Amino acid sequence: MPHATLRARLGVIAATTALSTLGVFAATATASTTSASAGVAAPQAVTVHHRASKPARPTRRQLHEAKVRRVLAEAARQKGKPYVYGADGPHAFDCSGLVRYVFMHAIGRVLPHNAAAQYYAVRHIRRRSLQPGDLIFTDNGYISHVGIFAGHGRWWVAPHTGTRVQLQRIYRAHFRYGRVIVWNTARR
Repeated sequence: MPHATLRARLGVIAATTALSTLGVFAATATASTTSASAGVAAPQAVTVHHRASKPARPTRRQLHEAKVRRVLAEAARQKGKPYVYGADGPHAFDCSGLVRYVFMHAIGRVLPHNAAAQYYAVRHIRRRSLQPGDLIFTDNGYISHVGIFAGHGRWWVAPHTGTRVQLQRIYRAHFRYGRVIVWNTARR
């Protein structure tokens, strides 16, 4: 291949590469050859394909918030199912059975089927640190009840025999609080 033709082809490739690195989309590029007698046709069009940039990885906070949303959505899906002592779903629940079922199906976290055992299996927090997705335990000298804090003074709970799973306003009692979904390593 004559040097002039080779230089013309390399010029097209170099120009296309330079345009693509500057972020300019070169749909077509043409080149003229100085040696028409060589019998080699110059390339008529070069298509440049750009890879899409990778989406940003979610932050730890975003991952935490997504888990909380999944937990609250799973709790909401259980609304209206009857309270049955000792039940842990999918058709009926007691209080700790509801919590166990929701966390298992929403984020794959396995908790015991007992309110007191759940309290000792999670990170203890203060009331001022309470966030949606945290657990609220009733303490009557022993842990006797548990629900999932939904925010705005409400919790998802299977209250007692004769009731159904519901989003309920939190009543006055002596409570303890626990966190299942921990997104940072600093203790609060």
